[in-house]
Amino acid sequence: MRMWCPTWVLRRPVVCSDTRFHDPLGLGKPQERTLPSTSVAATLRGRAMRAKVALIASAIALAALGCLAASLVASGAPVTAADVTTAGEPPATITQATTQSTSVTQTSATTVITPGPGQPSVILPDKKRTPGALNPKVRQFTIKKTICKSGWTKRIRPPVSYTNALKIKQMVLYEETDSPSEYEEDHFIPLELGGAPKNPKNLWPEPHAQSKLSDLLETQLKGKVCKGSMKLAKARATIRLFKNTQG
Repeated sequence: MRMWCPTWVLRRPVVCSDTRFHDPLGLGKPQERTLPSTSVAATLRGRAMRAKVALIASAIALAALGCLAASLVASGAPVTAADVTTAGEPPATITQATTQSTSVTQTSATTVITPGPGQPSVILPDKKRTPGALNPKVRQFTIKKTICKSGWTKRIRPPVSYTNALKIKQMVLYEETDSPSEYEEDHFIPLELGGAPKNPKNLWPEPHAQSKLSDLLETQLKGKVCKGSMKLAKARATIRLFKNTQG
C-alpha cells in the first residue's frame, strides 16, 4: 500500500511513506511498517542541493575562463599585416636613388671623403695620430695677454724648417703620395685658439684647398673669443668638430 502527498516545490505528488506487510512476531497476521515521510523529503533536498552546487561550480569555472581570456587579449600587442612574414621569404630591400653620391674611403691611416662630381676630395685628420694638443699658457683668463694680443701668435709659430720636415714624415704615416708642396703642415687646434705650437699631435699635413676654409673659420672664432661673445672652450670645440668632419 502506497500513500502520496503533494509537495509545494515540485508541484506533483511525492511518496510520503512506504507501507509494507511483514510478520515480525510470526503471528501470521500482516503488520504495517511505515517509513517516515521526513526521510523522503531529506533525500529530495540533498539532491536539489547537489544540483545547485554543481551549477554554481560551473558558473565559477566559466567566469574564470572568461577573465583569463580577457587578460590575454588585453596584454597582447595588436598584430598587423606588416608583422606577419613568411618563413624563408627574404626581406624587401628599398633602394632610393640620389642625384649626387658621396663615398668614404678609409685606409689604415687616412680617411678620404669623395663628394660628387666636380668637387674636391676631403682628407680628414687621423684622430689617433692627430688628436690635438693645447698650449698650457693659454687659458680663458689669459687671452688678453696671449691670443688676443697683437703679434703673439707670430712669435710662437714654429719655423718652416721644423714644419716642413714634420710634414714629410707625417705624409708617409697618412699615406699621402702627392707632392709635399700641395700640403700645409696645419695646426689641428690653431695657435689663435691656444693650440700647441710644436707638438706633433697637434700638427698634420692638410691640403691647401682645405686649409683655406679652416683658416677663415679660425679667424672668425678668435674674433668672437676676444670680443667676449664666445668662450674659449666653445671655440676650440667648434674648430675641432669642423676639422674632424670637413678637414
